[in-house]
Amino acid sequence: MRTTTVRAQDVEGDIMAEMTNRERVLSVLAGEIPGRVPFVEAGIDFPFMCKLLGREVPPGRFFDSGEYETAPMDFQVDVNELLHRDNLKFDLQLPIPAVKTPGADQILFFGEGKLLTRDDLENLTFPDTEREEVLAPLREFVENRGDFATVLSTRVGVSATYLAIGMEHFHYELMHDPEFVGAVMSRYADFACRVVRVAADMGFDIIWTSDDIAGKIGTLWSPAMLREIFLPHMRRFADAVREAGVSWVFHSDGDLTSVLPDLVELGITGLNPVAPGCMDMAAIREEYPDLVLSGNVDVDMLSRATPAEVRERVRELVAQMGPSGRYFMSSGNSIASYCDVENVLAMGDAVLEFGKYPIGV
Repeated sequence: MRTTTVRAQDVEGDIMAEMTNRERVLSVLAGEIPGRVPFVEAGIDFPFMCKLLGREVPPGRFFDSGEYETAPMDFQVDVNELLHRDNLKFDLQLPIPAVKTPGADQILFFGEGKLLTRDDLENLTFPDTEREEVLAPLREFVENRGDFATVLSTRVGVSATYLAIGMEHFHYELMHDPEFVGAVMSRYADFACRVVRVAADMGFDIIWTSDDIAGKIGTLWSPAMLREIFLPHMRRFADAVREAGVSWVFHSDGDLTSVLPDLVELGITGLNPVAPGCMDMAAIREEYPDLVLSGNVDVDMLSRATPAEVRERVRELVAQMGPSGRYFMSSGNSIASYCDVENVLAMGDAVLEFGKYPIGV
């Protein structure tokens, strides 16, 4: 396995030792200056991986949108070699009982939920995190990580709650039976807390949760409702993370401005993807200097721009965010199946070109 390393200097000019991919990521999480800006991408659609590597997508296979199954280790390593990505990712997602419809690129999209009443709660079951059949793949994954940082991807449970109930019915229940919504969220949070403990025991470097709670103009429901119904369960998850001593990156699309203080108070280590067009990454850095920020390369740009435009965007972000540290380069959402291969390659190459410390772009 080839590991990308760079020779860099710290901000005072002393020569630093060469860093492995994992060391680079861990240094940022610790608030230190790495050899170069790390490229940490948690969400890469499997069909895109196949396209990037020139391999056929397995016929008859479908892949859940946002519910990535763990890609084979050899696929991930080959992707990392091409993109200069610094992490590997294992998915231990929350089960979501819902109708799913096939779309383009063999991607499944969520439709109506199946948890419509309290009677349906008995159908919401979770893997036993103490069984060897669950633990063995996690253990093997960490043992074979090489020099890469390891991310365990899951959810706190907010997105799982509204997807399992179904978006339309979920919003009806928010008004008419918020206790039912809370009961669903509670079960998801219980399982998510167990996942945190497993991740820490196995030696994962980052817990990465994907719970979309906002759109382009703000939260999907009022901040007051989020605090009343969901935040108590999110606090239980935050307590589990704190007790486990693992870093936590919180992913949500959209404009999180109104609830960002709540998320920071929970104790998140990092925020992803700081959605471009919605949030001002520089302003967030100024207000929260200890928060690791990740993202901001627009997926639309990765899909429809030119490699030169992507390269320039990466250069701008490195120049803006890199000098203070606590920054991971990544997309503004995920590497979707429809992203342009040359553009994504340009993003990875530009990180290598411009991201070396001391930042000079």
